[in-house]
Amino acid sequence: MIENNCIIRQAIEADVPVLALLMTELGYPTTATEMQTRYEALQSQPDYITWVAVYNNQVVGMIGLLRNYYWEKNGIYIRVGALVVNKEYRKIGLGKALLQKSIDWAIELGAQQVLLNSGNREERRDAHAFYQYLGFEPKTTGFVKTINS
Repeated sequence: MIENNCIIRQAIEADVPVLALLMTELGYPTTATEMQTRYEALQSQPDYITWVAVYNNQVVGMIGLLRNYYWEKNGIYIRVGALVVNKEYRKIGLGKALLQKSIDWAIELGAQQVLLNSGNREERRDAHAFYQYLGFEPKTTGFVKTINS
């Protein structure tokens, strides 16, 4: 387990190149320049936060969270926008620590739920099992419409 070799902290601008690599590993090829643009936009939004997992002084994982308001009931929820751990550092508790950070932030904000979406692709099967192991329930089916301009 990770114990004293890991800290979870807010992302800083110096983390941007590693965040780009992590997004690429998640399946979304991203350059450092693209990630810099995204990072700046996300940092300007008060309802968004990015946490990184630092293991042995190296950023090896991240979780991007956003606070949302329900339409269908009163209250707020936290949505996991992105979650990834470098494949060389999986299965040592870093993903669990990052998801626990999302729960901690939800409690701090008074949110009622933490929601996450994960693609219906074969390579996500282990991730789905991991989320269920941590108590996340599969509840919805998501749909996407791509707008070509």
